[in-house]
Amino acid sequence: EWIGHVSESNNNQKSPTSSGKINTDHPLSKLLPATPDDKFIDSRCMKHKRIPHLLRDLEYIFETSGTAVKLLKSWRTPSSVQPASSGLEAMNESITPSPSFSLQNGPTNSLATYNTPTAIDFSAVWARFLRLGQGIDLQKRKVSGGHVEYENDRWLGAYGMSLNLSGTGDALSESPFSNVTFNADEQSVEAFLESAKHANREAMGNLFAAFFREIKMWLYREGLQDSGALPNSEPGESEALQRSTLHVSVSQLDESSVNQISAATGVSVAESCDVACEVGVKILPESKLALLEAALLYERSKLSSIGYCSHGVVMGDWLKVPHSPLAGDGFSFHLPLHRALARSIRCYCSAVVPTQERVQSPDRWWRLPLLDDDDDFASSDVSVSGFIFKQDNLSALVRPTHKSANLRVMWSSGPDCSPPEAQLRRSRSRMMSNLLASTKVIHSLCDHPLRCIAAAQQIDHHMWARNGSSLGGMALNYGSVPLCRSLRDLDLTMVQLSACGFNVGLGSRRVFGLLTNRFSMDGYLCDPDRRVPGNSYVRPGWVKPPRMQDPEHAELLAESFFTTVCIIVSDLPPPPPSSLNDDSVLRHSLRRELLHALAVEPRSHSEAMAAASTAVSRRDESDSGTVGIDGGSSFRAVFTEVLQSIAQQRNQGSRASSGPPLFELKPDSSNEYDPSFYHLRRTEHQHAMDNIARLRKQKLAILSKGTNSDMVLPLVSEPPVCHPRFLPSRLLLHLPPMYAAIRRYLMYALFDGSWLPPPAPEPVKPADTDAIGADAMLTVSFPGSNTSMTARREAYHRATSSMSNVSSISSSAIA
Repeated sequence: EWIGHVSESNNNQKSPTSSGKINTDHPLSKLLPATPDDKFIDSRCMKHKRIPHLLRDLEYIFETSGTAVKLLKSWRTPSSVQPASSGLEAMNESITPSPSFSLQNGPTNSLATYNTPTAIDFSAVWARFLRLGQGIDLQKRKVSGGHVEYENDRWLGAYGMSLNLSGTGDALSESPFSNVTFNADEQSVEAFLESAKHANREAMGNLFAAFFREIKMWLYREGLQDSGALPNSEPGESEALQRSTLHVSVSQLDESSVNQISAATGVSVAESCDVACEVGVKILPESKLALLEAALLYERSKLSSIGYCSHGVVMGDWLKVPHSPLAGDGFSFHLPLHRALARSIRCYCSAVVPTQERVQSPDRWWRLPLLDDDDDFASSDVSVSGFIFKQDNLSALVRPTHKSANLRVMWSSGPDCSPPEAQLRRSRSRMMSNLLASTKVIHSLCDHPLRCIAAAQQIDHHMWARNGSSLGGMALNYGSVPLCRSLRDLDLTMVQLSACGFNVGLGSRRVFGLLTNRFSMDGYLCDPDRRVPGNSYVRPGWVKPPRMQDPEHAELLAESFFTTVCIIVSDLPPPPPSSLNDDSVLRHSLRRELLHALAVEPRSHSEAMAAASTAVSRRDESDSGTVGIDGGSSFRAVFTEVLQSIAQQRNQGSRASSGPPLFELKPDSSNEYDPSFYHLRRTEHQHAMDNIARLRKQKLAILSKGTNSDMVLPLVSEPPVCHPRFLPSRLLLHLPPMYAAIRRYLMYALFDGSWLPPPAPEPVKPADTDAIGADAMLTVSFPGSNTSMTARREAYHRATSSMSNVSSISSSAIA
């Protein structure tokens, strides 16, 4: 209905005049408005599966050689001034001509038939189209009342749309990196690789910028009323937005920064700034603006003293975004913009990087285009406008989307001012507005995917039982193969990207705090605090953690927290291949996926291939997707080699069934099992642990060869090699708060499920020690408890044994 309403509005506009001029509302020159809600899911075009057919056709277009790169580069200059075509571009030009938007004397069926000099880039059009499914089908946990009486199947349409968008987006992201799949000599391939690298870098940079800007507009709910074709959004339809506030205090800054800003602006700096910035800042006094500028100056002075080019998010410690799905806040499983960005980043990180390039530029070859570019924010130079500091690259990226409503300042000298002062005011407010917008986008890149991960874990633990079984189906499809490749796995990539820091990430410290908050573990997974008695009404003792609706939820959420941390630091994007002949990445991914699939149960050849295909891209699954320049190893060939190296055909005995032969895991490969592997569910891990224990006994029997030598096998295998860009995310394991979380959870297991330490023990002194015996002296009792130390030790051993057999969480985190 929304799409039909927009089409009807476009049809009612004036037609082109006889002179050939086209009006300003040409579809190529203006983006369509975004939907204010998700009511279009119930429209006819969705129920009759019209959009999936269009997306399939678009996916076929993207897979044509050279089409995706040409669309993403979007040259708008005349052909006479376009850069010279390289060998790869010349070859693609013969297959797919470059689109031109200037009217020429060519045939009417050519691509050069549009007289639209202001045509928008395809990357912006694609990002706006993905926004169609952003934040749809909101879910809220029922914290009170009865269970649902009627199940709603509306979520099936939302999931179908997200998967269709994901498939088309995967084709767009993977196509630029699958152009060189033909047989050629080595020298020609190197020339083509060099040409493709620059073209792909430009194309991916344009795509990253479009996603970044569209996420900003989605957070600010902009682009909804541009054409006037849509009604105003109703109240209460903004649950998917970030409820965010900005907190800055002058006590956090140094005196030099405050004095410098006061001298430059002539305004006294405010003591604190606590403003809501959900869809923008309404009225900000100039004194609070000066405080924010002083904080920026303080951040720049710290960065300039360190000398880092990658400075991280600027306002990361000031922005607060409260959200808790467990408490009833709404969230959505559908984030096409975030996941398309994650897929594009993974595809770019899988491109071939020659060894020579890695040696020549060890600190630059692994960087992402546009997102990891250096800027001069930390430089001490004065900007061109004469102001004190400059913008970073990401703030300049969202500058074209700036609106005056994003940040309104109440100037102390009144609205009247001279033209130079008015220009300075616009510069100050726009700079602060862009910095705030980029910070919100960077926070959203981690926050919204993490909300989906946390909510899915809660649903798996039956904490959303009142919402019905339909929500269980959502969580099952979200976290199970093969659909998790387009949903949960990409959300994990965004969290890993943010934990790495750099310009586009929050950093490991802030991501750990966000993990603790989104899993509702604030006050639980930290060192216990003592209550300081300030008056007679406050009793000394330990501070109790926040109360939950069900006391059992704390233990389940803590287990989910540590499991998620293990997945984040383990299954990172793999390193890129060094040449077209290098199939080590494909081989390692297939080995890890196939090993865990066989650890659960023996599988036939076809079942094993279906399980292993989860670890590879779509172009690697086909036999035509060669890896080498001489028609090297295909997916099937590599799979056969990996299967023979880690598995053996099962002996079915004399009562062999008529089914296909089964393959089971070899005992030699049992040490590579990871108890937190994310493509296995909880029940599958339980079966896998039993099988791994049996295989390890067989391995020990083979190695010992009848001797009584004791051997210890590792509980957790070594984490796989990852891409250097994502390696800093493993700093999550080395944070002091992580050590505190591990100590608190071990204490919880030690003291029979108590989140607080026990009181000091009081030894029992019997009257006749000689008569009772020396063993009685070891008996220690605790006040308020009838349990002896011996009984507590037995309970402790049972608890720790249960933990190691079921989850192995703490040992995995320590490793």
